[in-house]
Amino acid sequence: MVYFRLFFLIVALPLLGVSCSGDVEEDVTQIPIDEPESSHAVTDVLLYSKNPNGHNELYRLENGQESLVLSDPQYDYWWSKVSPDKQKILLYRSLVNPEKNHDDYQNAELVLANIDGSNAQVLIAKNDYGWNAQGVCRWNKDGSKILMCAEIQTGVGLQWRLITTDALGKNPKVLSDRWAIDCNFSVDNKSIVFMGYKDNNLSFDFMELELQKGDYDPLTDTVTNVVSLTENTTRDHDPDFSPANEQLVFSAGNASYSDVDLVLYNLETKKETILLNDAAANGGSMCWSTNGKNIFFHSLEVFKSPFRIKCIDVETGVVTTLLEDMGNSYGFFHPEAY
Repeated sequence: MVYFRLFFLIVALPLLGVSCSGDVEEDVTQIPIDEPESSHAVTDVLLYSKNPNGHNELYRLENGQESLVLSDPQYDYWWSKVSPDKQKILLYRSLVNPEKNHDDYQNAELVLANIDGSNAQVLIAKNDYGWNAQGVCRWNKDGSKILMCAEIQTGVGLQWRLITTDALGKNPKVLSDRWAIDCNFSVDNKSIVFMGYKDNNLSFDFMELELQKGDYDPLTDTVTNVVSLTENTTRDHDPDFSPANEQLVFSAGNASYSDVDLVLYNLETKKETILLNDAAANGGSMCWSTNGKNIFFHSLEVFKSPFRIKCIDVETGVVTTLLEDMGNSYGFFHPEAY
């Protein structure tokens, strides 16, 4: 969630290279020959945001070629999610704010567009349904429901809640009385995961944020039997299920979220494994490749560069920089693979 992100002000543009090989520090158009080759090439199409023109625009990278999908000088576009049939895109827009170039939840509007960016329409405008903020939308497996989190007025003040709507953002339903952020559907539509506090004990110490899971009934649109999957000493965010529905990846960082690792949670063994541990802030709207071999994420190397988009080979741990500005003047955010 944006509440918990580092933001850099950014402006200008370079080119890109795609293939999951060694990590390239300055120029992604040249892969050093002494770095290890990944066993898995990147074949997915990627959507992502960047702001070379002073506002966050949505781009597509396909077969090494970049194209503009959505742009409006008045708005930042961020957090794109492709529908299961690959015909539509959900994403957020917010009025341009130089101090918060993505994930501006309090000013967010949920947008639906065709996969090519045409026919963009606002589904949920700012403050619709009386919400104070909204974010982290996700599709269910057949595209009939949208899951998201919204900050709503409750009997104890403003709190974040799990919300579902229909495919057009109508008929919102609050799923539970638990505080919740960073939600996601399981691939089989039988579970919902999110980040919250164990037993809903709202300490608001971000280091106590844990990966939570509840049983989801799509017929009654309810969540029950919520349990904490993790009990660690890290600040956890942004879970995503593997295509085989066997593992979750999530980000796990320090309190300031300046040093953030990637962690795998095995749903069968109930064990956590650190996938990536370096000095960068890694995460964002992470996503798996469609074949389950790679994970895409954005990454900030503090005091060195703006956000980049990278991928990690889950089997070998090899990290590749896919998208960066060679002039280090602007960043790339929230990859979505399809």
